[in-house]
Parts: sequence; structure tokens; C-alpha cells
Amino acid sequence: MSHQPLTFTMVLDTSSFPAYLRSLGLNDSVTTAPGRMIAGPPAPVLDVALRLGLSNIIFNTPRNRALLQNIGVPPEITAEGARRLRSRAHWRGVWEDLATPHLAAVEESVAQSDNVQAVREANLALALLGMAYGGDGYYFAAHMRERRKILPKTQRLYEVLRRATGERVERLTITHPHGTTNGLLHFPPNATPPPNGWPALVGLHPVAGDKDNFDNALTLYRAVGYVTLCVDLPAHGENFDGPRLQVDDEGVGVAALEMLATHPEIDSERLGVTGGSLGAFFALRTAAASLRAKVCLAHASPFDIGASLHLAVPGIQDHIAWVIGAPTRHEAYQMAKPFHLHDVIGKITCPTALVHGTQDHICDFTATYAIARGIKAPFTLYPLVGVDHEAALPATPALAAPGLAWLGQHL
Repeated sequence: MSHQPLTFTMVLDTSSFPAYLRSLGLNDSVTTAPGRMIAGPPAPVLDVALRLGLSNIIFNTPRNRALLQNIGVPPEITAEGARRLRSRAHWRGVWEDLATPHLAAVEESVAQSDNVQAVREANLALALLGMAYGGDGYYFAAHMRERRKILPKTQRLYEVLRRATGERVERLTITHPHGTTNGLLHFPPNATPPPNGWPALVGLHPVAGDKDNFDNALTLYRAVGYVTLCVDLPAHGENFDGPRLQVDDEGVGVAALEMLATHPEIDSERLGVTGGSLGAFFALRTAAASLRAKVCLAHASPFDIGASLHLAVPGIQDHIAWVIGAPTRHEAYQMAKPFHLHDVIGKITCPTALVHGTQDHICDFTATYAIARGIKAPFTLYPLVGVDHEAALPATPALAAPGLAWLGQHL
């Protein structure tokens, strides 16, 4: 499986979807509807296979190992998790058990002032807890409300990461049209500010994420000289039990850009907005609403959430229902209908780039076609061949490389 972005110089042909794929040079299949990330038998058959001890055969595949490695789970731990799994009901317990020694190792490393080890163990513990409370959304679908249980643990781990690096981080309160939220203003490591101030990015996290996990995902962006301001969207992070997400909550991103523009160490003419998945959706809406955004970089963005929600795996349906305040999944289908880009994609004026996996089963590849057809601003697409929805968190060099290269040319 290739994780390298395709490069191309031809103009995108959006006259039809097949023509579009040909203009991208894509000869392999791409996803055209939401679906399952893990290929496997029907759930009742899987239950029998797990009881028979066949989980390693089903889950420890090259594709699954590559997917999990992209989110920070080493292949040997993937194999161990698959070996231990004997029931779908045991999913969370298996991954929490695997995380436990690493949580202890974090505290031991902190006590010994071993920052290198603390960072390594904290990132691994976060990846394993993410598996425990995330799953694949189909065979193993955790309810969004259950994430409340691990917020203290994850917030502690992210705090350890920030302290271990010694980088400068400021907590900000941001007022937006629907209330207030919190943000992390994170400066590049060990670098002298440019004469006119730092270039900066507002970062918007995926559904079920928060400012802390997206701040961590943008480590490589700060390493090359960008300040990041990651904020909690409504119904996430410190706003978990607060007001629900609304379709016009790009006001959060707009307000964050305005705050950056007034910061004395930030170059107000070099501001951008980036996001992953749901955050990419709102990054595009932010770029359409604010002239402060000189660039927009979207990772694994949906185009029309409401139109395809009924086809999504149960885990995604549950997450969307939670964040928009729908009492049931059926009501979520109706309440999610306004969550689309049809009315704003043509209003974006800044250069825009989209990084998207060709095998994305959450925001399928047709979303890139809809964006390419509707956008009028300069547009670049980086298809990541064989990559699924892990492209939404550009935390690894392979996933971050296209966006970093593009930003280097445009911001």
C-alpha cells in the first residue's frame, strides 16, 4: 500500500467523476460512498470467529497494520491487540489494558525528568486510548458520550507532552457569535521570530476530537515555523457538555483568526486555517467567511454531511447525533441536512488545498470532486493512495508532507 501523495500538473477535469479521476492519474479504485474501514464478515459471523480465536487472522492484516501505524499504534501492539480479542464486547478492555503500562510509564518518566521517554509513552498511551474509545465505528462503535470518561486522562497526557517539549503555549479564551471557547496558542520550538512576526494557522479538530489532540497532530507544522491556535468546537473538549454544534459555527474559526490578527508576535498578513474531517469542513466554511484567511488546508473533508449520514457506520452516526444534539439517529438525519458546503464553497477566495485518502470510508473520495467542482479559488488536491480517514490527523510525516510542502509555497 502506498502512502505517498500523487503529484500532477494537469488541470483537473471536473466534467464527470471518471474524467476527474483520470485527470488525477488515479488508476486504482477510490471510495464513492461511506462504509466500513475494516473489511470482514457480517457481525454475527465475526462473533463466532472471535470466540474461536481467529481474531488475529481477521484484524492483523497489512491494511489494518498500516492504518493503525498511521495513528501511532506500532504493528507489534496491533498484533497483540488482535490476539487478545475474543469478543466484540471486550474491545475497550483489551485496548485499555494495553494502554495501562504506558500510562504508568508516563508518570515514571515525568518523575525521573526523562522528557524523551515521557513524550514517547504519552503518544503511545493516547493512541491506545483512542482505539479503546473510538474503534472502527462498525464492529466496535463507542458512544460519543462515553468519551467523557477519559477526558481527564487524555488532558493529563497532552499536558505532559506540552511540558516535556518546553515549548511556549498560551491558553486563550475566544468569544464567538454563539458563546465562548478555549484555545491553545502554540509557538514553534527554539526559533527566533521572523522580522514581521510568525505565520499562524487556526486548527479545527475532527468530530470526537478536541483542541488538545489537534494541537498534538500539528507538531510537524510548528517544527517548520508556524504558530498554531487550536480551539474546541462546540460539544467537544472543554465544551463537551455545553451548547451543541451549529452549521454556522465557522464563527469559531473566524473569531480565532481575528484574535491571531491582533497578537503582537503574529504576522496578520500570513494567517491560515486548517482542519481535519469535521474540522476541515469548518475550515472551508471559515475560509469562505473571513478574508483574514490567506490559505485554507483541509484534511479529509466531507462535503455534504447530511446527505450521506444515513449511509455512515453507526459510530459516526452516533458522534454526529451527539454533537448536533439529536436525540436519535433518525432525528440526526434530519437535523444534519443543513451541514453542507453547497452555499459556501464558491465564496472561498484564498488558495485552498485538500489532502484526502483515496480509500477514505468516512468522508469518501467523491467529496473531493464536489469541492473541486464548486470552488473558484486556486485549488490543489493531494490524493493519498491507499490511505483511509487517518488523513484527518496529519501527525505523521507521510500524512503531513503534502500540506507542509503546499504551505511552504503559499504562506
